[in-house]
Amino acid sequence: MQTATPNPIIPGIDIGDGGALRICKGRKDRGGLHGNLLQLSGFRLLFHFSGSIWSKVSSLCSGIWQLLLLLMLMASTAHADGLELEKRDIVFYYGSRPPVEDLRHFDQIVIQPSQILPHEKTALLNLDSSLVFAYVSFGEIARNSEDMARIDTDWSIGVNPAWNSLVMDMTDPAWREYLLKQHFERLWRDGYRAFFLDTVDSYLIVTPEGKQREEQEKGLVSLLAEVKQRFPGCKLILNRGFEVLDRASQYADGMVAESLFQGFDPVSGKHAPTKEENRKWLLDQLVRAQNEFKVPITVLDYVDPGNWVEAEKTARNILKLGFMPWVANGDLTWLGHGRMRLAPRKLLAIVNGTPAQQMEHDLFRRAAMPLEYLGMALDYWYVDQLPLPIEPLVGRYAGIIAWLGNDSANGTERYESVCARLQSEANAGLPIVFMGYLPAGVACRNLLDYQGELQPTTGILKLDGINERLGRPESAPVIGSGTPDVRVRDRNNAWLTLSSADKIFHPIAVTSWGGYALHPHILSESVSGRHEWLLDPFVFFQAALRLPVQPVFDMTTENGRRLGIIEVRGDRLFAKDEQGVEAIDRLRAWMEKNPLPITLGVIEAEVATEEQRSKLRQVASLPQVRLASHTYSHPFYWGVFEGKTDADQQPYRYSVFMKDYAAEMTRETGGTLPFLHTMAPDSPPLLIWSGDGKPGPAVLAAAQKGGLPHYGGGGLHWQSGQISLADLDPALRPTEWGIQVMTPLIAEPLFAQLWYGEALNFGKVGEWNRELDLARRLRVSSISIHADAFLNERGRELLEQMAEAQRKENVLGIWVDEYVTRVRAFQTASIARDLDGNWSLFGDTLRTVRLPPTEMTPEISSDVVGYNDRNDNRYIYLARNHAILKAAQGKRNGNPGLRLIEASAPLKSWHINNDGSATLLFESGGRLAPLTVTAPASCALSINDTKLTPQAKGTHSVYTVPGNLTAGKFRLEC
Repeated sequence: MQTATPNPIIPGIDIGDGGALRICKGRKDRGGLHGNLLQLSGFRLLFHFSGSIWSKVSSLCSGIWQLLLLLMLMASTAHADGLELEKRDIVFYYGSRPPVEDLRHFDQIVIQPSQILPHEKTALLNLDSSLVFAYVSFGEIARNSEDMARIDTDWSIGVNPAWNSLVMDMTDPAWREYLLKQHFERLWRDGYRAFFLDTVDSYLIVTPEGKQREEQEKGLVSLLAEVKQRFPGCKLILNRGFEVLDRASQYADGMVAESLFQGFDPVSGKHAPTKEENRKWLLDQLVRAQNEFKVPITVLDYVDPGNWVEAEKTARNILKLGFMPWVANGDLTWLGHGRMRLAPRKLLAIVNGTPAQQMEHDLFRRAAMPLEYLGMALDYWYVDQLPLPIEPLVGRYAGIIAWLGNDSANGTERYESVCARLQSEANAGLPIVFMGYLPAGVACRNLLDYQGELQPTTGILKLDGINERLGRPESAPVIGSGTPDVRVRDRNNAWLTLSSADKIFHPIAVTSWGGYALHPHILSESVSGRHEWLLDPFVFFQAALRLPVQPVFDMTTENGRRLGIIEVRGDRLFAKDEQGVEAIDRLRAWMEKNPLPITLGVIEAEVATEEQRSKLRQVASLPQVRLASHTYSHPFYWGVFEGKTDADQQPYRYSVFMKDYAAEMTRETGGTLPFLHTMAPDSPPLLIWSGDGKPGPAVLAAAQKGGLPHYGGGGLHWQSGQISLADLDPALRPTEWGIQVMTPLIAEPLFAQLWYGEALNFGKVGEWNRELDLARRLRVSSISIHADAFLNERGRELLEQMAEAQRKENVLGIWVDEYVTRVRAFQTASIARDLDGNWSLFGDTLRTVRLPPTEMTPEISSDVVGYNDRNDNRYIYLARNHAILKAAQGKRNGNPGLRLIEASAPLKSWHINNDGSATLLFESGGRLAPLTVTAPASCALSINDTKLTPQAKGTHSVYTVPGNLTAGKFRLEC
């Protein structure tokens, strides 16, 4: 029941009765002209002759003709093993919720249109690099399909008992017209331009050899011809159809055959190897189809979900035969193995409650940040609202993490269905991690394989054993109350062992199925509300989720430099200080001295007069400044839009109060764009959330409808003392209504606390920026301030010091909208690996991945610009949205010394020249700071053909270019 290929290059010959000789590079368009045709790889020529002239030309050119035939056959042999296979990776996915970002690694995507939602279809059809094939049952109708109510059973000629479906009469005009109108025409209107035709040869089940079968075959071929005629340019992949290849190959852009090595029995639901005699027959048919009829072949085999060893072995065997493989489960809902295998970088995050409570959930507030550093993006699944997906999760997710509340031990019915559903995933090898509390019940006990009754202890406990990887602070107390009565069978799996008399407790463990860390041994909380990890979350999650060594997309670094942002929120932008100078004037003077990119969020309602608008335009005209919306009236408490009424409990409530205006979601979000456009037409759209930065679903939906990327909220929840990573929110908040990018460090409530509440304690931000770049680079360098901070003389000095520190750090400065684009890409970035070990990376606007230095020295290419090592990480820089990352192979790497080590501006383009040098352009518009570029000492850098003089720095050379010259064309020679 399956599919095939895009536009592979298929050298071949088709000589008909017409008067045209074609010598071309490309696939034969079997739906087009059938004249005198010759395809020769490497050339594209077209000659037209009349019939009378053709006879003379053909005799004169017999010698050339024979030579061309010989060359063509040589080219065909070369292409069979080379370029064709590289261009037609294929994936079949018949489930719901298609993971569009993962599927784009494949040239061809076969889906069931009935299984996907309209926005998913739009996303798939908008993929630039993939051709989407819509499934069409060509010769059968399932009895449980929606078609049954609209068809006449007289159109059927029999039954397929394996699938309980009707076999349709390919000669019946009514059936043919129904199929064309109700399927092909509808799918064509929906935007599909390629079709996978299943059940093509179902007539063989019910028709004996002879005239009846011949009639069915004639009807089948003529129907294929009519599809090609009615839908010009469409691509067709046939599931089998060997018996009609002599007539149908001209309409086939590819062919699929199932079960060459591994098959699936739909009756028993079992996967098993195929019989040798069946395999031999099928292989003969496939070789004939590919060699004689030049039809590209895909082989679709079946194994149990999660059986990666057998899947990879089968894929390799198929590939050795010259066919494109896809190996998955019988109903094609498992993202299995082809020539390419996905390397999942998402976790399914199981939480209770509702999406409106997301930002208060421990999984979001505590676990998401370290998981992001490990490269993991989260899909939140609210089990109180929806059952878990029925499609296999293994292959789609790297693992599952659940952080349950304290009702889990008593909420047996609530979680039993969850545990029962996860059992098959655990059996398939998908790691599962539970945080907080373990759920009770038979299914959950079977899944987690724990001993004990989960009841909390009350007596005094002593520390019996601790795994050194736990990273438990030496000062952490042995908690003697609340530890659950739980043990693992194998004590070697326990990372923390406590005891009381003869009783043993294992509140933290890493097991064969994943692991758990239970309250109260995860976090400590001070009287002031400060939280601290009682374990090393980076090490624990890495071990419990069994995260493989693979490229990790990094949001903090680009071209070897730490990213830096400066964000000013326009609160009280026109207020005056003691000297009567407005904040906007003080702000402008500060901006003019600072060459790094600056983003100013404007509260529209504050810009009330023409004089104020004029001043704002002057600020916006500074080349290093971009404007963003900071809403219309600056609501502080966004919960009011969700019907909440406790806004008076908030510590800081600033809004622009206007007569006869009641805050309205659309006006506060997308409604600010027209004003923003009149102030700064060239600034990209961006909304900076005001106040608590906690928009609920309705507000998020309003921003998404307005087409507004948004930013704000989150950051550090600091109370007192040293910074704690347990109080640092993640970089992004994924929701059904778009992605909210969080403030890296300082959101509005903390700014108010530091600036107003503790006598300009804002200097701590500089310390925190440094701390977040020590052992691990966890955050970009960020300065987030309010306009009214410039009204304070001591404040202006402090802000200048912070800006100077950022300049000395030599960050790669970007505007907040650029930062938002990069962070949003973290949620959608995807990774796959081919059978040769090369990584396929879709980072979108993310341009850096991390790997251990021992894992790979990357090959510098048109996709990979350079790398540099920092601490235990090798930061590798990418040149484009889709990059292929390969390990350097000695002589294969054309110029092993060519590499960019660092640069303080984003790359616009990178090109490897024929002589081994590289041409590069930098994004320069509005960036006034000098550009610094670091390269190996053996290299030379020039701009517009003028060599630059470097400053030696060990084995490196550092070049400094004034900001006004950075738009030039650079050349790196090594």
